[in-house]
Amino acid sequence: MFFYLDIRPSENIRLQEGAALPSIPEANVLYIQVGKQKLLEFEVSAGKFLLLGDPIFQPEENLFERIAPTADTVHLDHLFNKIKGHYYWFYMPSSATGHFKCGTSFGAIYPIYYHFEKHGALASSSAFTLARQTNADVRDKRNLLERLLFNYPFFNSTWWANIHLLDAHRYLDIGENSTKVSGTFEVSDYFGTPTHTTRDCLSELAALFQRETELFFPDEPFAVSLTGGFDGRTLVAAAQKADREFVAYSFGRPDSTDVSMPTAQATKIGIPYWPILLDRVYVEQHSLDSGRKFMQLTEYNGNWGRPHYHYAARSLSERTNYILTGNFGSELFRALHEPGVMLSEYLIRVFSSTDDSWKDYLRQAAQNWDQNFFKEEIESLIADIENYLVKMQGWDANHKFYHFVFNEIFRKYFGAELVMQSTYLNNRTPYLNLHLFQELNKTIWSGVHARLFEKMKSKRMKGQVFYATFIRQIAPQLYHLNTNKGYSPADVLEPWRLPLLAGRVVWHKYLNRNDIDDNSVEAFIQKYHLTIARQLTDATSSLFRPYLERANAEIPLGHDIDKHIKMYSIATGWQAADVASVPIAQNVPTIQT
Repeated sequence: MFFYLDIRPSENIRLQEGAALPSIPEANVLYIQVGKQKLLEFEVSAGKFLLLGDPIFQPEENLFERIAPTADTVHLDHLFNKIKGHYYWFYMPSSATGHFKCGTSFGAIYPIYYHFEKHGALASSSAFTLARQTNADVRDKRNLLERLLFNYPFFNSTWWANIHLLDAHRYLDIGENSTKVSGTFEVSDYFGTPTHTTRDCLSELAALFQRETELFFPDEPFAVSLTGGFDGRTLVAAAQKADREFVAYSFGRPDSTDVSMPTAQATKIGIPYWPILLDRVYVEQHSLDSGRKFMQLTEYNGNWGRPHYHYAARSLSERTNYILTGNFGSELFRALHEPGVMLSEYLIRVFSSTDDSWKDYLRQAAQNWDQNFFKEEIESLIADIENYLVKMQGWDANHKFYHFVFNEIFRKYFGAELVMQSTYLNNRTPYLNLHLFQELNKTIWSGVHARLFEKMKSKRMKGQVFYATFIRQIAPQLYHLNTNKGYSPADVLEPWRLPLLAGRVVWHKYLNRNDIDDNSVEAFIQKYHLTIARQLTDATSSLFRPYLERANAEIPLGHDIDKHIKMYSIATGWQAADVASVPIAQNVPTIQT
């Protein structure tokens, strides 16, 4: 799936579907390549409303007239509530004097990149395409700094200084006399206040979840992610209840609980199961190619630690066009709490500090990487973060953080994975659903109403009470089956089992630790890190030099793998973005299908 448009106001925009983008695209032609997704067109009073991707909705009379009632109006709240799933949308006015508009779905998982010019704008689903068309030759050091600190950009920069990522829940609005980013939708307006504070509401919430999830089931056989956790088995329960034709799948090493557990449990509950094994054959024959493809197809917004996602998507696409995954489920029901790739220590400092100590922490990090390289960028970043936080003065600490989660983390961390998967199939994610989110936030079971970075295990498990209630109500055969946490849904829900739950948590965490390389990431990096590093020749600063020198000296990585994955990933993108010195064939990924 791909789109590109060079917009020059005062002329009608026409649609061209299917053809490859020419080396010199015409102005005011919306080039679209559908790929594995679909393009839907709807007539509205003042033009056309287009959906590109995998939109999920129930037909209603005058639905799109209510979404776009006039040439100047698009109601994003109505759009997000009624049209679920992941997609791009375009409003094409029938008059040359009307305003063209384009945006993306709730959560903004699919990115829109743009470049404003004096008399118009360029927009595309591909930042690298825009870089080629605008002859971008200045890489953005601020963007690089944000990636080093947070693992993804905090704001809306890209690898290049003159190309920007469209804000979440906003849209491009381009007319004869104005070129701007518009929209007033705020996810924080849906945080609400919990009016349901007991378990009495869980049964009704479970029924709502079943109804909403059934909307995501396609009209053909599909696959559901079933691992050892709660998110996937809840979706399996919903699919069973709806009596739909589906298979369960998971990926991992053969000895991983994400494979061994669903293998045994799928048989018990009578559903077919596809294991995708990340074994020695995968590491030796497929992992390097999948790692490269993952990086290219995410436009280097992903990282070298996720080749298994590409391998799984390509494997699944040979059997189905649709998968349903538990993406966003854990974040919906419980507060994030541990540093990692999705949640860096620097990000935690920004949102949890009660004073200005986070500023010195960021300054010290930038100085440690390169004392002079980021001298200006670190101060501008701190100033922008200050302004970002000022807008949320008086908010609950967790609300501040969840505003960032829904506007930035979902699209910048998970988004890379879903963008890559869209090349091969459609990933439907029922948990990312505005209506569900709004209703959940009326209860105490939402992660929005948890304490920021909660450390107490018993309180973090609050969200699992919903999962357990749903499974008991919808699919009792799953109720007593253990998760890979060491306990079952029944242990979470039934008070008399609390001693059993506590014992099983302790046993699983401290006494039965079986730390294995579940997705063969360590095996992949240990085997191929020299190959990856030796393709990196950029030495703009001292940032990457220690890692490249270590590789050239063939020094083993040891246990310091995560840091090397991060630095190799950022260095790969930084080098690929150098369009002035690297041939286009090497740095522009082929993302059209």
